Amino acid sequence: MILAFVLIGMPLILLHMKTLAPTEQYVESSETAFYTALDQELSALIIDSEEDNVFLRLDEAFINRIIQKKLAKDNPKYLNPDYEGEIAHDYMQVFGRNTGLKGVWTELSDDQIVVTAGADFVVNGRVLYQTGLEIIFDIVLSENDAYYLKVAKIQVGRLKLPLNQALKLADFIITQLTDNSLNDLIAEHLSFGVFEPEEFSFTVSETELTEYLYQIEPSFAALLKVVYKESLLIMDVSDEGFDIAIQIGAFRRLLTDLDEPNFTKWDNDLDKVAFMADLALRAAPYLLDPRIDLSEADVNAILDYTLADKIQFEFPIEFTLSGEEIVYSFTSTNLFVRMQDDFLSIHLRMTLTKAGMAGSFDMQFNLKSSVWMNASGDMVLTIIDANLGEVILDADILATLFAIFDDTLMVGNTIVIPKEKLNEMFEGSGLVFNDCEVIDDELRLYIGLDS
Repeated sequence: MILAFVLIGMPLILLHMKTLAPTEQYVESSETAFYTALDQELSALIIDSEEDNVFLRLDEAFINRIIQKKLAKDNPKYLNPDYEGEIAHDYMQVFGRNTGLKGVWTELSDDQIVVTAGADFVVNGRVLYQTGLEIIFDIVLSENDAYYLKVAKIQVGRLKLPLNQALKLADFIITQLTDNSLNDLIAEHLSFGVFEPEEFSFTVSETELTEYLYQIEPSFAALLKVVYKESLLIMDVSDEGFDIAIQIGAFRRLLTDLDEPNFTKWDNDLDKVAFMADLALRAAPYLLDPRIDLSEADVNAILDYTLADKIQFEFPIEFTLSGEEIVYSFTSTNLFVRMQDDFLSIHLRMTLTKAGMAGSFDMQFNLKSSVWMNASGDMVLTIIDANLGEVILDADILATLFAIFDDTLMVGNTIVIPKEKLNEMFEGSGLVFNDCEVIDDELRLYIGLDS
């Protein structure tokens, strides 16, 4: 009996913990305040040209509701009255036939986040045993003004062990219950951020958040880079929740930004073949000085067809508010080119709109350059200046932005289009290019014949 108590009874006593999930927060109304604010903030950007800031608060109820939806997404019976009396009704996840996960929930304060997880052992509808763990994170402001969470305490059941031992014990229990380690569980249910067991910290840095957004839409990641670079993001944590303010108005499209020119899009390769066949004929009058002059319409038709949908995007932002489906759309043009005097400029216009609402919030990336060709036959665009709304983009941030799409494209203060890519763009023309320049609002290409 003594041996049985030591091996079984004592661990059960030590690991016992009563927990109570905040089920009153697991309702749609917990999302209402956040989505109401999101709708109001985004609508204000669209209808008010003087609106510059977006402010959002993620309160405790909203965070717990989102965690619940994530954990219970594969359990349609959870809190569904049609299945009352079944274990799956009372628990977000069920392991085996008798172990139920109550969930994971948070409590917020000015300087701490308390994360609690609870599980029960149930037989014939009766809870015979309860266990759980509690992790207290200190909210730490790092030297670069970014927040990260530092583990201050881990309690497993009744045990208050040193952090390292408590973490190992928590990992062991979770592995026994779920066949997943603590790290695996965190990685599965947290879409971004990194948990460092050795440092007892959870960090959502610029890098992790950018990588997460890149999977959703690369342009989101690019915008975030500029937000961080220009210190346009302000965060604060209090009893009320996480406060996030973004000075997005700095990106608003300027009245002086150039519009996309009119050009005829190519529908298929036949359109490209016809255009390239015409190029040689256009060069014929210049036998002594072989060249072709491409208008803005020509260059944009080539660029649009070559890029296809690699840069252009259409991303919906959808949520339900008071039973109504709210639909926003964040879209872009393809990259387009303008030529004025001796300069070539590249542009990307991005637009936020709301279904059923007139107007839009527009942003536009602009880059001005001179054009030449190096000895290797690569087209080189020497960057003169670049901006996104009021924000001036320096070489470092431009390199970061372009690297999201192609980390070989930018070299120093130049954009280099390799000879191979240039030949691909003009495939079928039978021409090679010896030099180039912008002159009188057109791109002049000095040509030879492809051997």
